[in-house]
Amino acid sequence: MQKTKTTRRGFLRASAGLIGGGWLAANWPGIAAAAEAAASARDAGAEFSHLDPLDAADLEAMAALIIPDDDSPGAREAGVIYFMDTALGSIFAAQAAGLATGLADLNAKVVALDAGAKRFAGLDSARQIELLRREESSPIFGGVRFMTLCGFLAMPSYGGNRNHVGWDLIGFDHRHAWQPPFGYYDAKAAGNGDTDV
Repeated sequence: MQKTKTTRRGFLRASAGLIGGGWLAANWPGIAAAAEAAASARDAGAEFSHLDPLDAADLEAMAALIIPDDDSPGAREAGVIYFMDTALGSIFAAQAAGLATGLADLNAKVVALDAGAKRFAGLDSARQIELLRREESSPIFGGVRFMTLCGFLAMPSYGGNRNHVGWDLIGFDHRHAWQPPFGYYDAKAAGNGDTDV
């Protein structure tokens, strides 16, 4: 029998998925509650409850680059910003201060890149893409990307994913109930006795 050597780096990489899955399972009720409140705000066109409108514009611009509206609706059309707003006041409240600091740092880089712009949302799309490419390994990009994906693929009643655009994009059929196909294996249980189905 051949022994495989596990490195610390490999162990940490394997453990990260397990820890992330555990965190998600432990915090699911909070995520669901935040998403339901976000759906109500999105549908009512309400003002943001936890985000400053300027920060919301920056986050929405970032989300729109992460999931653009090329051939199908993107993050902006799905209303992802409302999911973010509610999540930052509940399940992701501990990350809100870090996000604000990250946005301030990002906007300082905006001014250095383009003296005429004051905020990320004020840059043209080419410069936004250029700046985000530089920030791909930063904590703010990782956090915004995670919240964008959560909001885009969540149940519409949880906020984001307006009109099921996220599910349509990945090919998920949003039926209420799923029924397996009937065939030989369950013909007796179905009561017809026909095993040639």
